Amino acid sequence: MRQASTIMNVLVTGGAGFVGSHLVDRLLEENHEVTVLDLWESQDIIKHNDNTLYHFVKGSILDENIVPSIVKDKDRIVHMAAILGASESITTYDIEQVALVNVIGTIRILKAATKFGVKRIVLPTSPDVPRLNPYSITKQTTEKFNKFFNKEYNIETVSLQFGKIYGPRERWLNFSMGAPFNYQFLIPTIIVETLRGNIVQIYGDGNQKSEYIFVHDVIESFVRTLKTEKNLGGETIPVGNNKNYSVNDIIETVEKCWDRKIQKEYVKMRLGETPAEILLDNKKLKDVLDYELKWDLTTGLKETIPYYEQAFKDSS
Repeated sequence: MRQASTIMNVLVTGGAGFVGSHLVDRLLEENHEVTVLDLWESQDIIKHNDNTLYHFVKGSILDENIVPSIVKDKDRIVHMAAILGASESITTYDIEQVALVNVIGTIRILKAATKFGVKRIVLPTSPDVPRLNPYSITKQTTEKFNKFFNKEYNIETVSLQFGKIYGPRERWLNFSMGAPFNYQFLIPTIIVETLRGNIVQIYGDGNQKSEYIFVHDVIESFVRTLKTEKNLGGETIPVGNNKNYSVNDIIETVEKCWDRKIQKEYVKMRLGETPAEILLDNKKLKDVLDYELKWDLTTGLKETIPYYEQAFKDSS
């Protein structure tokens, strides 16, 4: 696949977070200029403060005084800033605030990108599954706005569609590392709760399935999307491997990789969550980005578990 060889000036909103910080690492390694807009500075991006190619702006995507100034002169935007969490978007965070940040914030980034002629905007989205919660609704809506801006304003927008992303740096509830928002996700929960000597609560019967994508594959997908010379305007590209796992499968694989028994109990589903099966076809990923996922679940977990063991040790 032909890729742009020139150095890019990239804005990453939400770049202090789990996936964003990995992307910032990769872009700086390739000597691209990177600006991060986020509400907080994580340890994973503070380490770049002495890099002259790295710039941090503390603030919100809703701030009309900030957004135009950081969008101007950018070649690419990866827009990750959002309030996440299917259940948390009902039980923990204000629904109106979720809608404002996720939808209105995205529109403001798209408007500014249109105004200043940004060449490509990349947005992570979620599969369109029948889950009625504010997070899922807003992510499906932002994907549609991405397509709308491409069609009506002729700006190149791309959506990358992910299942469950996992790997080092993913936050766990009550293990937030200082983040302003926090969420409970499966793999960190299994590991940290077990390290704490607790029983892991499994919502539903554990048979709900999703694709689990290791973060390094996610970053490679983003980088290829940023660098390709193909016109990707209006595209939605599923990032998967035509292989999904149930929650029970994940627990069993963690036990094998860790050589440790997970104590678990099954409880009722959380608000906003519905048993579903997410499977992402990898045809477009191969055809458009010339990429197939490299990390299987076992190798990904063997990279992930030591991170949480060390983080737990450091926090104790």
